[in-house]
This record gives sequence, structure tokens and C-alpha cells, in this order.
Amino acid sequence: MSLKRVLGFCGACIAFYIGAGFATMQEVMQYEASYGSRFWIVIAVAALIYVYTNISFVNNGNRLKLKNGGDIYEAYCGKWIGKFFNYFSALFCYMSFVVMCGGANSTAMEQWGLPNGVGAVILAVLVVVTAIAGLNGIVKTLGVLGPVIILLIIGVSLYSAINGWSNLSAGMEAVDTHKYTITQVGDGNPFASGASYGGFVILWFAAFLGGIGARHNKKEVNTGMILSTFAIFAVAAVCCVALIANIDMTWNAGVPALTLANNIHPWLAEAFAVIIFIGIYTSACPLLWTGIRKLSNEGTSKYKWLTIAGGALGCVIACYVPYRPLLNVIYGLNGYLGFILIAFMIVNDVRVWKKN
Repeated sequence: MSLKRVLGFCGACIAFYIGAGFATMQEVMQYEASYGSRFWIVIAVAALIYVYTNISFVNNGNRLKLKNGGDIYEAYCGKWIGKFFNYFSALFCYMSFVVMCGGANSTAMEQWGLPNGVGAVILAVLVVVTAIAGLNGIVKTLGVLGPVIILLIIGVSLYSAINGWSNLSAGMEAVDTHKYTITQVGDGNPFASGASYGGFVILWFAAFLGGIGARHNKKEVNTGMILSTFAIFAVAAVCCVALIANIDMTWNAGVPALTLANNIHPWLAEAFAVIIFIGIYTSACPLLWTGIRKLSNEGTSKYKWLTIAGGALGCVIACYVPYRPLLNVIYGLNGYLGFILIAFMIVNDVRVWKKN
């Protein structure tokens, strides 16, 4: 195995995972920190789902030598149900791209005071240019940016967690007793929240890793993905501690990460806003690519025009639909549907294992 390629795949997985929701910490707040002392249950469930499903995507994509990553669904679910998941996941990935536009827009308005729409337009232009370059160009870009982003996020989170450590117990109690009305996924059930969290990521990674697995050494891809698991969920745990320890100021923040950064130093908040924007960009690229790739072949004129049109439409939606409810509805609903896919995956993988 090539260490350089392993680290590249690790970086790509990290960068894909850390989008608007994670980078702004709004996603971490709704799925994990909102459960107070039980946040670790959400993280454990989501991490298990992340590892199993992504190994399955890579191995089956490699075994079947898929020409189109989205065809992985038919391998799991059969022709008709597979087609439903194939088209639905492409739509969901596109709607997740819209969430990314909303996150960029919210960050630009909250931190820099820019007019509504400017942040979304800047993001869409960058993403469209990158997505037109195709999957290989996206992987190279993400592989470089992923580790950088996660190191910077953990820096702010770790400082905030240490600085607010004395308030952690009080913060846990405040969340557990529902002192604050925090938007929450799972209706009070941390296992349901973890399943939903892992479920929506399934629909992000299926076509992406299925296509990468078909084109590369599966051992290298799997090793990079497993390394990304430790990085992603360790940072998620630190973020939860930071958010809960500072719950008085983060519970109702549109962009909790900026609230924490501002509490350290205003200049850091300015720098961190740029980091958030980059984190959003790294997830938005493969999401738009997945949605458009379902409608056209990469590299064609149709693909390029649809990519431009899709980017423009995402901007418009993000400007008129509030970011926080947009994230909650799209991620929550599709997370449960993604979790249903796991049942089909387990049946298929057991059947293949017995056959071999």
C-alpha cells in the first residue's frame, strides 16, 4: 500500500464528512450535544454505521467494478428498490448541497455582515468550477484540505472545552433537564439520533466510495476511511464537550462554532469563519457532483450545463429557506431512510460472504 494514497483517501473522507453542519457545529449540536450526558451513545452508533457501510461500499464497488457509483444500490436492493435508492440518494445529495449553500450564506451574514445571498453565490461558484473537473479532481482537492480543516476545528473546540471545563457538569445538567429548547434529532432517543446521523451519511458516501472503490486499491481506500473514523468522531466528541461546557451561549446560536471562536478572540472568529467556509466547500463539491452525475455523464456539455444550473438553483433556495430548519428536516428524514438501506446491505453482504 502507498501511505500517500492512504492519507489522501483519509483526507478525502474527512473533507467530505465535514460540511456545513459539522464545520458550523450546528449538526453536532442537534444530533449529539443536545443529548447532554448521553452524547457518547450517538457518536458510538454513528461511528459503527460509518465504518461498516463504507467498508461495504468500497468492497462491493471494487468487486463489481462499477462504472457508475450509484449502481451500488441495485447490488444491494435489486433492480426496482435499487433504482429508487439510486435516484433518491442523488436527490438527497443535491438537497444536502443546498444545505451547504445555506450554511455558507448564514456564516457570511452572521460573521461578516454580508447581504443575504452573497455567501451562497461565492460557494456555488467555487463548487461548480471544481465539480466540472470531475471525481478525480474532487478527490485530490479534498485530500489536501480535509486534515487541515479538522486540525483547526479541533484547536478551537479543545481550547473551548478546556476553558469551560469547570462548567461542564452544570452544562450537562442544563441539557439533560431541558433548561434550553434545543433543536434535536431523534425525539429524545440517542440511539435513534445515532441511527439517523449514520443514515444520512450513508446516502452521501454510497456512490462516492462505491465509485472510488471500483477505481482504486480497496485496501488503501478502506485503511484511509478507517483512519478518518478516528479523526472525525474524536473531534465530534471534543466539539460536544465544548458546546455543552458553553451551553449558555451556544444553545441558540445559528453558527455555534463562531460563537466559541468569538469567545476566544474576535480575530480568531474571523479566521474561523474562513475555515468554516472551506469546510462547507469540501463537502459541497462531491454532493453536487453526485446529484448531477445521475442525470448526465461526467465531462459532457450536458453535465457542465446541469452543474451550472444546479449550483444556481441551490443559491436561490438557500437564500429563502432558513438554514437551521433546512438542515434539521433534510438530514433527519433522509437519515432514517438511509438506515433502512442498512438492512438490505447486511442481507447482501452475508449472502456474498457465504458464497465466497
